[in-house]
Amino acid sequence: MVKDTIDTFKLAASYTIGSHILPGKPISDISQKLHSKIKLKITTCDKIIEGLKKSEYDLGLIETPIFDNSLIYKEWMKDELVICSKMPIPNSIDENELGKYRLIARKKDSLTRIVISNFLENIGLSYKNFKSISEINNPTAMIQSIKWSKPNRENPTVAIVSQIAIEDELKRKELHISRIKNHPIIRKFYLIYNQNSHNYIDIEEIIKSLQNWR
Repeated sequence: MVKDTIDTFKLAASYTIGSHILPGKPISDISQKLHSKIKLKITTCDKIIEGLKKSEYDLGLIETPIFDNSLIYKEWMKDELVICSKMPIPNSIDENELGKYRLIARKKDSLTRIVISNFLENIGLSYKNFKSISEINNPTAMIQSIKWSKPNRENPTVAIVSQIAIEDELKRKELHISRIKNHPIIRKFYLIYNQNSHNYIDIEEIIKSLQNWR
């Protein structure tokens, strides 16, 4: 049973999770269970790790794990990174076709970009296979850039983003998705907290609630 003595529960979430997954029912459920206010900080995964180690946050939600022995990690959900476009595109894009796509990518120091770079390298490709690359520092801006991009059948603008983050747009057929060589890019989201946290019972209760959400 969650106690009702917490004044403010401090969450820290990475950009995709904090902007596209937590808002709505998940964060409302946490607030109701704890009978407390929720303070949500949206930042990068590495800063969440550092904040948890300093006890600045009660619970962190990250999309790219950075493992640290002082923290407890719980698997949350699987996510797939997909190529998305405003225009319908083939379900699978092969190496020769990549050269016609203009890619909107995360900054080079982004952990998500590193994940994608490693995936491309494993199948014998790189970001250089795309026609051109522009960089944006967060996934929400990437998605909005795709939604506002001008239709171009010869050189469509695309981005590699979380499929969960664009679920609503896919249902409304505002965006369309594809995969590279029909290979999925699967990753796991993690719920993490400091092993020395004074309210770990409450945190574990919230973790169970989030794990049962989807």
